[in-house]
Amino acid sequence: MEQTSSPSSPASPALPSGTSVARPAGTASLVAALVAAAVACQLCISMPTPALPDIADRLHTGTATVGMAQAVFFLLGGLLSVIVAACSDYGRTRTLMVAALALAVVGSVVAAAAPTTAVFAVGRALQATATAVFPLALRVMRQTLGPREFGRAMGLITAANGGIVGLDGLLSGWLTDRYGFRSVFVVMAVFGVATMVFLARTVPETGRSSTGRLDWPGLAVLSLGLACVELGVGMAGRAPVGGVVVLLVLGAGFFVAFPVVERRRPEPLLPPGYLSSRSTWPVLVTSMLVTMGMLSTVNFVVPVFGQNDRFGFGLSATGAALLFIVPVCLVNVFMAPAMGTLAARTGWRRVLRWSTALTVPVLVALALGLHSQVLAVLLVVLVGFGLAGAMTPLNGLSAILAAPRNPSLLPGVNSAAYGIGSSLGFLMASRLAGSSDAAGATSADGFRAAVWTAAAVIALAFAASLLIRGRAGDEEKI
Repeated sequence: MEQTSSPSSPASPALPSGTSVARPAGTASLVAALVAAAVACQLCISMPTPALPDIADRLHTGTATVGMAQAVFFLLGGLLSVIVAACSDYGRTRTLMVAALALAVVGSVVAAAAPTTAVFAVGRALQATATAVFPLALRVMRQTLGPREFGRAMGLITAANGGIVGLDGLLSGWLTDRYGFRSVFVVMAVFGVATMVFLARTVPETGRSSTGRLDWPGLAVLSLGLACVELGVGMAGRAPVGGVVVLLVLGAGFFVAFPVVERRRPEPLLPPGYLSSRSTWPVLVTSMLVTMGMLSTVNFVVPVFGQNDRFGFGLSATGAALLFIVPVCLVNVFMAPAMGTLAARTGWRRVLRWSTALTVPVLVALALGLHSQVLAVLLVVLVGFGLAGAMTPLNGLSAILAAPRNPSLLPGVNSAAYGIGSSLGFLMASRLAGSSDAAGATSADGFRAAVWTAAAVIALAFAASLLIRGRAGDEEKI
């Protein structure tokens, strides 16, 4: 990728032909607006979870029924991340970001006022548009910031997207206990409106990065493949095995059909051979494996083990979150920006490889020392360092290695890979632990097996990261 520079400004990546980007008046304001957008996206994802029991109670239904609304949200979120990202390459990015947040705000209001479960599900479906904001924010950063600025900004947005997990859950739990679940969605709506105004006033508008027409057949095949895989993984363990297998086979079929369809299109969604190149698929595989191994450990295995009265630490849900989840969030908040700065200087792949490689022995030690509360806390914090050091370069690589003609698409597909990896990790960990909650588990051995498996998964992530390579002719260090 060509770069231009001047004595007074850092080098910025050259934009594809036809792209028009106004230079932002202030880099700090731009980054702050994009970070706020990432926070708005994350609030829609995580804040409703602690309120699910209260939602079920006040809407006079079961938690399983409310859980279906959550499943719809995550399924649509994964699809919209790809679809809106693809559309942004043929339209105006800031306009799409504001529109996506506007629909999410409407969804928050609908969910807050919902008299029935069906209306609540409609509100959550509308909120799913917020998940499309994150890949668009990565594109804006890539197109408006120089390499060093991009590294720092990537760390900040990763910290915002991952660092508030746990902290927002505590806020949601407090609001639910004090005012009921509707207050949670009111907070999301208010923050969403403020973020919309901030984006509209701060983020420069971008023109088309692609000429011609959007490849709708190719986008449909790719989206259907992702939908089948996400639905199949999400239903695993809760639906008949035959149905899950059918969905996964259908997803694989759509993925196989995608390059066939693309070869016949005059203006394909992606360049020929792009997804099969080593600058693309290893990034997606590594992203899926990192979330599968690390997030399952810090968000499920250790907190659930800590709440078990028989062989765990007998903590309350709040106590487990404060002891295990919140420290990881704080590590991410402070370390992700540092990792972004380091990656921009030394290479994104180098930081990713060191982070995954060093996390493997930490997980092995955690599996061996899970019986010790003090040791478990210290090692989970170290996993948090690995998580910050892996997620930041993965987000950066998805933006840097994106196809010049479609700069938003790889970040969108990468977001879907995160979702698939998280679902697989939760499924793997709950199966090995013997239950999806602390009360149902019967032995500590299952939790140890889950951590051992996570260590093996992260070892595979390290191996996949070794396969990532840059594009020929790129001057930027990756």
